[in-house]
Amino acid sequence: MSQTKLITIVLSAFFGVGAITASNVVASDGRATQVDFFETTIRPVLVEHCYECHSAEAGEAKGGLRLDSKQGWLVGGDSGPAIIPGKPDESHVLLAINYSGDMSEMPPKSRLSSKVIRDFTQWIEDGAVDPREDEGSAVQKRVIDIEAGKKFWSFQPRQTFSEECSIDGLARPQSPPASADKLVRRLFLDVIGLPPTLEEQRNFQAVYSNESPGRAVEVFLEDLFGRKEFGEKWARHWLDVARYADSNGSDFNLTYPEAWRYRNYVIEALNDDLPYDQFLLEQIAGDLLPYDTLEQRNQQLVATTFLMVGPKMLTERDKEKMRLDIADEQLDTISRATMGLTLGCARCHDHKFDPIPTTDYYALAAILHSTLTTDGILMNNVNISGWKETDLLINDDEKQRLETFRSKIKNIEENIQQKKQQRDKVLDSVAGVLVDDIDATRKGKWRKSTHRPKYVGDHYLVADDQESPFSIEWKAALPKPGRYELRVSFRGGKGLATKAHYTVHHAEGENQVVVDQTVLPSIDQLWQPIGQFECDTHVVVNLAGSATDKPVLADAIRLVHVEDLEKDMPTDTSSLDEEIKHLEEALAGIKKDSPKIPRAMASQDNGSERIGDLHIRIRGETKNIGEKTPRGFLQVVSWNGAAQPSIPAHQSGRVQLAEWITAKENPLTARVMVNRIWQHLFGRGIVETSDNFGVRGTVPSNPELLDFLAEEFV
Repeated sequence: MSQTKLITIVLSAFFGVGAITASNVVASDGRATQVDFFETTIRPVLVEHCYECHSAEAGEAKGGLRLDSKQGWLVGGDSGPAIIPGKPDESHVLLAINYSGDMSEMPPKSRLSSKVIRDFTQWIEDGAVDPREDEGSAVQKRVIDIEAGKKFWSFQPRQTFSEECSIDGLARPQSPPASADKLVRRLFLDVIGLPPTLEEQRNFQAVYSNESPGRAVEVFLEDLFGRKEFGEKWARHWLDVARYADSNGSDFNLTYPEAWRYRNYVIEALNDDLPYDQFLLEQIAGDLLPYDTLEQRNQQLVATTFLMVGPKMLTERDKEKMRLDIADEQLDTISRATMGLTLGCARCHDHKFDPIPTTDYYALAAILHSTLTTDGILMNNVNISGWKETDLLINDDEKQRLETFRSKIKNIEENIQQKKQQRDKVLDSVAGVLVDDIDATRKGKWRKSTHRPKYVGDHYLVADDQESPFSIEWKAALPKPGRYELRVSFRGGKGLATKAHYTVHHAEGENQVVVDQTVLPSIDQLWQPIGQFECDTHVVVNLAGSATDKPVLADAIRLVHVEDLEKDMPTDTSSLDEEIKHLEEALAGIKKDSPKIPRAMASQDNGSERIGDLHIRIRGETKNIGEKTPRGFLQVVSWNGAAQPSIPAHQSGRVQLAEWITAKENPLTARVMVNRIWQHLFGRGIVETSDNFGVRGTVPSNPELLDFLAEEFV
């Protein structure tokens, strides 16, 4: 499958322009999309949270309400209709799951997430489309007939055509030739997304008039396909299908700082005329493919960002559910993008319309579940703070340069550590017990700073939030009971708080002391005594405030026994502090200039303990385990009686998945892509539902044309 075939398709499309699809494709009322939304978003929630009490399986439905069929919620229960299409505020089901109004709170065990409530609100606002017309009654369960399903048009082999056949005889009705001005403008806008210059219009007119319209199109297409704008314009169509974005965009909007590499990969693939089958192979399994050069390896790694981007529920506490959800999102994207199938509809039950049993869904989902995605997040306590990217490969010269910088960085870091140890020894030699802010307990918003010239340790803390409360608590363990002088450190000056409130908890109770931080401390311009207190072996000092319009500083505390006050001398570590400051500035400069290893959001196979087949999750519930299904492919998508590809036990199966999708015999892949190209050229596909070639999608308005283009494409 070569992108040069795409050129052939575009060339062909421009002869017979205009009304080819507009007159042949049946208009869609959007119902297919709404049914898809119900199947993937609404039905799974009803099955998991409502069917236990409100379905035929429950026996006598609670409150007389059945939610396992459209008729059930239309009739409603004891309180009347449960859902009123278009009126979410009057729909009892929404009021119940929203825990609002006089309705019983449902489900009673726990409230549904805000996203689920938003989905139900949207579904009802859009008319509550529900295809379950004949469900919920004592009807026999639908049995999927795979062989009968293969007779559906999209699962049938493509038609073949003689060499004499051309698009001119298939793309009917044909429009009259467009004028030169109209044709050149359309040519430029469709291919590179920019209008022609005046000179380009004149040159096109000359070829159009002196030779022929066809020759003019041919000459200018060759030029346009060589421009970088071609890839930029057409890449956006694939990036939309691939749900490309620079952040997660879901429950936790985690940024994807390296996603831009994937965007550039798609642009370059189009401009380099990368064959379409290789294009798909690299995105699904690029990390597992052989390579000849570092550049090729890096390209293949970047391509697998296709699996990594997209919305993911990263705050899901059930980690196995999160992995299953991510595999579902990836599988749904792959199936829609490449084959026009809605596989996500078979997660909780056999597909209601297409010949896709749940076993086939989990056979495919296991391939992606065996792929490392969820472990690619950096955790900061319970919050996700970033994404682990994969280092790309670099050449020997780049490695040597990197090692040189790393050696410099290591030497400076060791020097800094030595200076800090010297400073700590000086501070430790001073009488008393010292507790730095790094060992204190903080609440509220504090930020680290080294801006002021004197401080203890590596930094001091600043609280300057005008809205939220803050506090810091130091705990000191004393060598013996007695009377101690408490000193607090801060580098005073203009613009600081005039009332910093300290609370000292000691053997005789507690004392509150207010300190003016605009005044320089009396000892070494760093330490300010704030009182003497009787202490046992532990003292707690607290600095707090409800909010502040002036910054409050917090650094260290020191407790000196009164017997040691006379021998306690001010300690000046300013020279060491200055040396450390210069070294840290030098370190920052070298790190800034140091070459960076390029990184990518690349996929990879899980470890051997996580690669394997999946158990079916009955009704899509994570903990409702069914039989184990071997990894494999759709039974309905097969050809020539050949056996489905086998997957080695130690491999995820992504290579085999990519090869199965891109096989020339696959009846869906080429049809789906040429239909997308046609859609972007003419505004409407030969199959209008470009993401759904299943039973609920539209049939092709011109099947022969679709298959002719698909055959040309492969």
